[in-house]
Amino acid sequence: MTTPDEARRALEAIYARVEARAADISGSHDWWPCRRGCDHCCRHLAAPLPITQLEWRYLEEGLQQLPPETLAEIRERVDALSRQEARPYTCPLLDRKTGACGVYAHRPLSCRSYGFAATRDGGLFCHFILDLVGKHGDADIVWANQDALEDAVARPGGPTRPLFEWFAELKRREP
Repeated sequence: MTTPDEARRALEAIYARVEARAADISGSHDWWPCRRGCDHCCRHLAAPLPITQLEWRYLEEGLQQLPPETLAEIRERVDALSRQEARPYTCPLLDRKTGACGVYAHRPLSCRSYGFAATRDGGLFCHFILDLVGKHGDADIVWANQDALEDAVARPGGPTRPLFEWFAELKRREP
């Protein structure tokens, strides 16, 4: 049985591996689009962010550090997201003025690995990256394995639910 502290350390270790892989890829390819200011994936989500219970607790720490008015704005966006029926979805954590994540240090795996990981079937999913890889090639890129990362987070992470469900639970817990 994994303790909460062990689960947290496991999650942080996975996040550190993803950060290292992302830094290696973007640092060795000046044409790589995934940098501060590129928020295309945040504005064009295929589905509301699915995150595990452990990731939610980690994300919640970042949310608690936000000014109350920013958190209120995020909650309004999450409520709107929960009612949205068509995609693309825009991440409610995105600061739409700056194009930066409001909880960057606490963002979930899917945000950390997008653009730097491939699925077992070879899928990359970002059309910017697909176009650039087509132009520049990817023979020297060591992609992270998205499926393995998700499996590794799922083991200690608990059930995966859409972001708006975690926010609804948070709302029920508040006085």
